[in-house]
Amino acid sequence: MAGPLDHALVRLFDDAGLFPPARLPMAEALAAHARALDGPHHGVVGPFLCPVGRLAELEACVAAGAARPPALGLIGHDGPVDWGRALATPGVVQVEAPLGVRMPAPPANVLRYLELPHHGDVQAALDAVEGADARAKVRCGGLTPDAVPRPSWLAEVLVGCATRGLPLKATAGLHQPYYRAGGPEGARHGFVNLLAAAAAAAGGATVTDVTAVLTYEEPAAAVLPSRLQGARRLLASIGTCSIDEPLAALAERGLL
Repeated sequence: MAGPLDHALVRLFDDAGLFPPARLPMAEALAAHARALDGPHHGVVGPFLCPVGRLAELEACVAAGAARPPALGLIGHDGPVDWGRALATPGVVQVEAPLGVRMPAPPANVLRYLELPHHGDVQAALDAVEGADARAKVRCGGLTPDAVPRPSWLAEVLVGCATRGLPLKATAGLHQPYYRAGGPEGARHGFVNLLAAAAAAAGGATVTDVTAVLTYEEPAAAVLPSRLQGARRLLASIGTCSIDEPLAALAERGLL
């Protein structure tokens, strides 16, 4: 991996192949993850994300010969979850759940992310994440247009996290490098915009300025890859159901 974004891309993409819209079967998702780790751009690949409720299925695939992911992220929700057993799974490096879900504190070497709701007081939600000694998680898209948060909301989250020294991860809808305001699927956030916005927020930019960075569209957005210094201090990773798709989009633009 060598290109203008090389440092910003290191372990950037958490592998969410089990989740919509891909929804790969477990065996296929594990095989795709193994191929990505063996591929020419292996350096961009982060943990394999698995719902806690599907760990037994993962273990069955591994027992049948699938490669065990070397790094594993667990996705939890409210309900009966044997967190002790889940956290003892080999390779667990992070756990994620919606804000308010009850889970025990993970071991010191396991990161904990709490997902912010798309409504209510952003600052209060970030205070709750900080009070739980966790990191923030934001959803930037979904299966319907109303799942895409407003750029101003996302900017407030980034600036709020920067002010608190609170790392965050983003997920959903971040398949393309640059923001698009309209189109058949409505607005769409870009992961290069997000990286540049994180760098701006980490550097002390205002919500208004960060919102502007988030909404750069092509061709003006071509300036953004030069503005990523410090982005990864704030933006820890991006969950994506396809690692190949964002890499292909970068390659098309000569950024990979």
